Amino acid sequence: MRTRLVEVSFVSIGLVIGVILALQIGTTPVYVGSYPLDQIEVQKQLLTTFSTEQEQLKRRLEDVQARRDEVRAIIERHSSPQLVEELGELKSYAGFDTVSGHGVRITLNDKAIDRINYTSLNQYFVQAADLRDLMNALFLQDAQAISINGRRVLPLTAVQSAFDTIFVGNLQISAPFVVEAVGNPEALKYALTLLPKKEISIYTEDVSELTIAPQETLRPLNYLSLTQQ
Repeated sequence: MRTRLVEVSFVSIGLVIGVILALQIGTTPVYVGSYPLDQIEVQKQLLTTFSTEQEQLKRRLEDVQARRDEVRAIIERHSSPQLVEELGELKSYAGFDTVSGHGVRITLNDKAIDRINYTSLNQYFVQAADLRDLMNALFLQDAQAISINGRRVLPLTAVQSAFDTIFVGNLQISAPFVVEAVGNPEALKYALTLLPKKEISIYTEDVSELTIAPQETLRPLNYLSLTQQ
């Protein structure tokens, strides 16, 4: 019995080695020579492979987007107008839709003094806590959408500092800090009165038409292509 098990083990190992060798033989080899022309040829082969893979990914992405549009159309056809409107509002509050309308633009900046003589915690400089307090106060005043330096923020968006650097989400920003909010301008400007008093520059203006982009948008893809030399 033990001899038979040993024979079966050797046969199994031989089959595995045979499959590995067959895969290696079937793989298109990439030759790397020491001559410059050989290296150029290898780079062309790699570019061709990458270009083909990207074209395949592009087609898959287009198929997914087409399927998404089909599902969206089906949902709209089988849903009441009220439900579609509520879904649009939820998308806006979740940051997945563009929001436009009347609002305010609030610019916060450090006070123009000698920064060497003060620490980053001084009341003369805008801190992450100031942006968080302003963002929360604006949401409490029913802001429909808010952006900081062009980046859409939500009630749970992290605004934090690391030494003298401020991060909104994973994006590093610096002064001046431009906060835009869509909503009732008078109510939004009232949010400023809820903030702690600091010696920083705050400029507020009404904007008749603000547009705040979604939190996440599809980025354009650039594809590699070979050029004749």
